[in-house]
Amino acid sequence: MTWAELSTVIDNNDSFLLSSHVSMDGDCVGSQLAMYWYLSSSGKKVFIYNHDTLPARFSFLHNSAVICSKKPTETYDVLVVLDCSNPDRLGWSGSDSIARIMVNIDHHRDNTNFADINIVDKNVAATAQIIYSFFESQGIDYPREVAEHLYTAIITDTGGFRFSNTTSTVLHICASLAEKGVDCSKIYQYSYDSHTQNGMMLWSRIWSTLEFFCEGRVCALKLPLSLIDELGASYSDSEGIADWTILAQGVQVGMFIKYKDGETHFSLRSRSGVDVGKIAQKIPGGGGHGSAAGCTVYMPFKEAEKYMLDIIRKELD
Repeated sequence: MTWAELSTVIDNNDSFLLSSHVSMDGDCVGSQLAMYWYLSSSGKKVFIYNHDTLPARFSFLHNSAVICSKKPTETYDVLVVLDCSNPDRLGWSGSDSIARIMVNIDHHRDNTNFADINIVDKNVAATAQIIYSFFESQGIDYPREVAEHLYTAIITDTGGFRFSNTTSTVLHICASLAEKGVDCSKIYQYSYDSHTQNGMMLWSRIWSTLEFFCEGRVCALKLPLSLIDELGASYSDSEGIADWTILAQGVQVGMFIKYKDGETHFSLRSRSGVDVGKIAQKIPGGGGHGSAAGCTVYMPFKEAEKYMLDIIRKELD
């Protein structure tokens, strides 16, 4: 992979807007913060804007407070879209006019190469792995805090090193980040084992919705979004729950369904070789990886659930 175009754009421009996909995960957050550090330390004006607020579990990361969910009114020289397969996944309009140049850095296999400069590697575990390669190739010396950004991004996109994208390369990279002083135990604790009491009450209610379909091959957990406010929890308390849907023996596809009036979001997970990325792509704006994907169906919950189950059943049969 050549970095000449990216380096030229950075050298020749002054203001940068960073953004990523809706329902931010660790790769979104870590990749944006790492790029924020690099651009800022290069003397650039940098702003991070995302449709959603920062998930609370990532607030421990250095500089996380710079991530903003209020859309800027000014324009920029460059928009850098990180970890996002297409502009619709940003969740906000105007990405084609907010900057003169758009850069797309991503690892999703369904990336549409929508930008002026597309740096897409579908064979890596996380977008942060691409940023790590950029830093290494350019001889960029970064501090421990930035190593923590990259490590957090990679550990979360590999499911705590549980997913099949945990390669020897990934482990070598994370070992090199640990050598920069990353506290691996701390990051795992914040990313996976740090929850509010209200958040755990939310979990108990979600578990009570457990249901199996398609002769036990599909598992579903459900969350009416109104329940979050009812329990005094936060949206980020539901992060990671989709992974629970494939814990049961015999399950091939899991669905975590979050819904409100007329809008139903599906977080899909799989094992046994079922490609949920293909399933999600059948819905406009949907996509992801073979084992983890997502989409939004603009229908009431029951109607949307039936619609999705019909799609999944056809894939399984």
